[in-house]
Amino acid sequence: MDSAGKRLRKVREAVGLTQADFATKLNIKVHQVKNIEYGTSRIQEEVFAEIGRLMPELLPWVVYGGKVSLEQLEQSKSDFCKLLVVRIGIGLVTDATFLEMQDGD
Repeated sequence: MDSAGKRLRKVREAVGLTQADFATKLNIKVHQVKNIEYGTSRIQEEVFAEIGRLMPELLPWVVYGGKVSLEQLEQSKSDFCKLLVVRIGIGLVTDATFLEMQDGD
């Protein structure tokens, strides 16, 4: 099973951000993003809080692998989630393991 750091990396890559840009969004240093993604450091409580603020619908998936539906992302008020929906819609997201597949998908 993936760690929270690996799941966070998948989210970052899905929205097309560099580690530096993602660090800026999360109000942390680039080396912290690298350490989290590569598993050399755990995600701190403050970072989880920022993830919840930035992308509330994706927080359960980052924390414990809970699935999220495309509908939840589409209805989100989060710019981050809206960007993700657009990238999914135009086919730029190839690894959408965080999405719960609906019947017919």
